[in-house]
Amino acid sequence: MLDVKTAFLLWVTQAGTFSILLIAIWLHAPNQRHYLWFGLGFAGHALGLGLIAARNEIPDFISIHMANFISLSSFSFWVVGLATFDGRRPPRLYLLPPLLWTAANLLPFIRAEFAYRFAVYDIASSIGFAIMAFTVGKSAFSTIRYRQMLALVWILQAIGGIVFAGLAIRLMPSSFPDLTIKAHVGLVAIVGFVTAIVILAKMLMDQSEARLRELACTDPLTGALNRRGLNDAFEQMTGTSDKPAVALLLFDLDHFKQINDRYGHQTGDLVLCEFARLCTSLLPQGAAFARTGGEEFAAMLGVAEARDAALVAETARLAMAERKIPAGAVATSVTVSVGIAVSTVAEATLDQLMKNADKALYRAKAQGRNRTAVTNGKRVVTLPPHRTDPLDDQADHQVAILKRLASVAGSDNS
Repeated sequence: MLDVKTAFLLWVTQAGTFSILLIAIWLHAPNQRHYLWFGLGFAGHALGLGLIAARNEIPDFISIHMANFISLSSFSFWVVGLATFDGRRPPRLYLLPPLLWTAANLLPFIRAEFAYRFAVYDIASSIGFAIMAFTVGKSAFSTIRYRQMLALVWILQAIGGIVFAGLAIRLMPSSFPDLTIKAHVGLVAIVGFVTAIVILAKMLMDQSEARLRELACTDPLTGALNRRGLNDAFEQMTGTSDKPAVALLLFDLDHFKQINDRYGHQTGDLVLCEFARLCTSLLPQGAAFARTGGEEFAAMLGVAEARDAALVAETARLAMAERKIPAGAVATSVTVSVGIAVSTVAEATLDQLMKNADKALYRAKAQGRNRTAVTNGKRVVTLPPHRTDPLDDQADHQVAILKRLASVAGSDNS
C-alpha cells in the first residue's frame, strides 16, 4: 500500500501534467482563456500538494500554511475558468476557499493543531467544490446533462469534505499517519477528481468541435455565414420553416472596386463588415445571412409572400445608403443592389433560387444600381429605386413598394 508521501507525489505528477497540457493549449489558442485558468488551477493544486509532500524537509510555514493556501487557490482559478468558459464573470465568493484558510490560521489554537487545520482545509475545499457546482449549474455551455453530472460530482465531494472535517475533529489525529480515515479521503478525492476531469474534458472537446464547425461555416472577416453555412441554413430552414415560402435575397455592393482603389482595402473591409452588421440587425429572427463572394452577400428567410422579402431588402438598401462610413479623413456612403427570388418551401431548391435571384440582381444593376428587383414567375419586377420627395418617410416608400408588387401581381392574374 502506498504511503501518504508517495500518494501525494503521484497526485502532484498527475495534476502537473494536466496543467502543462492545458496551458500549452491556451498558448496555441490565446483567445480560449478558460484553458489558461484551468491550467493555473491544476498548477496551483500540484504546487500546493508538492509542498505538503515535502513537509519535515522544508520550513513548516511553507509546507503547511503556504502550501494549503496555494492548493486552495486552485479552486478560485477553476471557478474563474468555468465562468470564462461560459462567457461571464465569476461569482463574488470565488476567493473564499484560500481566504477562509488564511483567516482560520490567524487563530493560534487552529494554527497549532493538525486536526483543526485538516478540518479547516476540508471545509474550505468543500466550499470550493460548492462554488464550482453553483457556477456550472448557472452556466449554459455544453448540455444540461453534462452540467448536472459535473455539479453532482462536486456536490458529493463537498459533502464528503464536511464529513471528513467532522471526523477529524472527533478523532483528533496529530499527523497524517495517525489519520485513520486517510484511505477514505484519498478514495473520494481520486474518484471525484478523475470523474470531474472526464466530464469536463468531454465538455471542452464538444465545445472545440462546435467551434471548428462554426469556423468551417463562417466568413472570417464579417462573421457572416459562408457558402457552406448557407447551404446548411437552407436545409434547416426548408425542413423546419412554418412559412409557406422561402426567399433568397442577393446583395451586391455597388462600385465596390472603386472604394478599394480610392480609399484602400482597409476601408473596403470596413464597408463589408458594416454592411454585414446592418443586415444582421435588420433581418427577422430565424433568417440566415451569408457572404457569398467578395462584395456579394445573401440572406435567406421564410416569408408568406414576395412583398415580405421586398420590404426587408428595401429597408436594408435604404439604411445602407444613409450610412456614413469613415474613409480616412472623410466619410463615404455606399449603395447596394438587391435581387430577390421566392419559392414555395415544397418546391424550393437552392440552385434555382440562386439563379433566379442572380437574374433579378442583374436587372437591378442594369437599371442603374441602388435598387431592388424581384423575380415574379418569368418576369423581373424592379421596385421604385428612390423616394420621390426628400421629405418622404420610410412608410411612404414601403407603401410604394407594396403598390408596385400588387399591380404586377394583378396584371399576372388577369
